[in-house]
Amino acid sequence: MSETMINQLKDIIVSELDVNLKHEDISEEVSLFEEGIGLDSVTIMEFISLIEARFSIQFTDEELDFKQFNDLKTLAGFVSNKVAA
Repeated sequence: MSETMINQLKDIIVSELDVNLKHEDISEEVSLFEEGIGLDSVTIMEFISLIEARFSIQFTDEELDFKQFNDLKTLAGFVSNKVAA
């Protein structure tokens, strides 16, 4: 997993989601959910759709386990593997 993927995911959060965050506000190891940077379930679903569109991938129902979306580091590794498959 590369810093590039983490930065691309940060770009989506900062520029395409309705959140008031900057790149430097987002740590790769802090939870994406309400207890971390504050994404609620609706925003997470929008984030998933944006990731699928940006990287031309499709998440299966089984892959939509919220553990994959716990933090950016985990998510970047998961998305990198999907893109490479």
